[in-house]
Amino acid sequence: MKKLSATQKTINELKKYLLSDEAKIGDKLATEKEVCEKLSVGRGTVREAFRNLEAEGYISINPGKGAFIVKKSQNNEDALASWFTRNRGRIQDYVEFRNILEPAAARMAAERASDKDLKALEKIHNDFIEYAAVMDDEKLALLDEEFHTRIMKMTGNEVMEMINQSVSKRIMNFRFRTFKIKHNVENGIKAHDKILRALMDRDPDVAEVYMKRHIELIDEDMERIIVM
Repeated sequence: MKKLSATQKTINELKKYLLSDEAKIGDKLATEKEVCEKLSVGRGTVREAFRNLEAEGYISINPGKGAFIVKKSQNNEDALASWFTRNRGRIQDYVEFRNILEPAAARMAAERASDKDLKALEKIHNDFIEYAAVMDDEKLALLDEEFHTRIMKMTGNEVMEMINQSVSKRIMNFRFRTFKIKHNVENGIKAHDKILRALMDRDPDVAEVYMKRHIELIDEDMERIIVM
C-alpha cells in the first residue's frame, strides 16, 4: 500500500486538532511557519494543506491576518457543493472541450502507442488504485492528470499535447476537489481501467467510446455534488 503524501499527513494532523475540544470556532489557527516547525514539513506542504482545509470549509484564510476556524465537522459536502456551484459554468466549458479532444486522442493512442507507453500507463493506473485505498486526494488528482497527459503524448501530436497542457493547468482545482469524494474515485478507477484495456487491445473504436463516456461521467459527478 502506498504511503500518504506529506500534504495529506499534514491535513490529517491539522484535522485532529480542528476536531478536538481544544479548537473553537473563531480561533486563529497556527501560522504556516509554526505548523512547519511543529510537523517538520515544508512551507509549500503546509500552504497546500491550508488550501485543502479551506476548500473543505474547516478554515477561512484572511490574507495578512491568518487562518481562522469556521467549522468543526467532518462533513465537507456543503463546502464542495458550494465551490462546484460557483465554478459550474467554467468547469462545464472545460468538460465540453475535453469531450471533443480526449476521445480523439484515445483513438489515436490506440493506433500509435508503443508497448512501453502502455506499460507506463498501466503503472499510473495501478498507482491510482493504491492511493485510492487511502483516499489521498492530492496524489489521486496528480495521477489522474498524469494518466490523461500520457494518453495525449501517445498521439505524437505536439499541438494536441500543447492544448492539453493548457487545459490541464486550469482544471487542477477541480481535480483536487472531485477526488475528495469516494464515489468519484471509484468511477475514475472503472473508467481508466476500461480505457487502458481498450488501448492495450489496440481497439481505437472502443478506446474512443470509453474516453467519451468517462468525460461525460465527470460532468455527471459535478451535477451530483451540486444537488447533494
